[in-house]
Amino acid sequence: MTDGTIELEHSSYGRTINVPKFRGSSVNEGDHALRIQDGGIVVFPELTPAEHSEPFELKSISSGVPEVDQLLNGGFERGTITILSGPTGVGKTTVGTQFMKEAAGRGERSVMYMFEETLETFRERSRKINIPVEQMEAQGALSIEEMKPLDCSATEFAHRVRMDVEDNDASIVMIDGIDGYKLSLRDTDDRVLVRKLHTLCRYLKNMGITAILVDEIDTVTGEFQATEAGISYLADNIVFLRHLEIAGEMRKAIGVLKKRTSDFERMLREFEITEHGLKVGEPLTELNGVLSGSPEVARGRSEPNNG
Repeated sequence: MTDGTIELEHSSYGRTINVPKFRGSSVNEGDHALRIQDGGIVVFPELTPAEHSEPFELKSISSGVPEVDQLLNGGFERGTITILSGPTGVGKTTVGTQFMKEAAGRGERSVMYMFEETLETFRERSRKINIPVEQMEAQGALSIEEMKPLDCSATEFAHRVRMDVEDNDASIVMIDGIDGYKLSLRDTDDRVLVRKLHTLCRYLKNMGITAILVDEIDTVTGEFQATEAGISYLADNIVFLRHLEIAGEMRKAIGVLKKRTSDFERMLREFEITEHGLKVGEPLTELNGVLSGSPEVARGRSEPNNG
């Protein structure tokens, strides 16, 4: 008998509104997030990637570190999704921030959503490795949002990202990290969260935004694992970082596993995080078994120089 039906629900992950029926007019389908606050009711529409697109040129974005750009055949391309994968403390966030530092030098704006680290810790750590995060923030080249646990649903988060892209001209979006995203947002089903992350990534690609997702794997060394969260299918690029044990010393390596838009260097390189920033060495041609985390010197070659 009705011309319209509006459904409201209140679950563990927040309030939603849905309009399954509205005669005489089209509706935005889906379960949309809803908040009741001091200023009234606010609705965060479900993101529909097909309704959003911008023309853009698929050109490479440099990291500002020549050796990293060599690995990537020039860098990441605009409108692509990159996963930075590796164990804790290996430098994933630092590598992603390096791309945002270079973007700031080009006059572009980046936004970073931090799910797993406090803002003050990140600023202090960046200061010590010559990445001027505070200066980038002051210039408006970088916005950092520290995401609080259970503060919003995945639909609200996607709306927040959309506003940064469309209203604040963000060209790089970094989500640090995927595990924190899944634990912090108010949705109980991992499959739903991954699906909503896929939807968000598709939107970013359509808008020509370079997206960087940080994915932490459990194993520090040992059997190689590309990603932990089962989201490798989302990625146009996968850059992995590894801890290495060489002659009793902990070192690090970086490599590229996947790049859809161009060729890439298939060698691994040693890298360091120093007070002057990222330092990446020559390909590790003298070692075998690097992906195991306990490489051995190849026969007929001397042990690599520690200096």
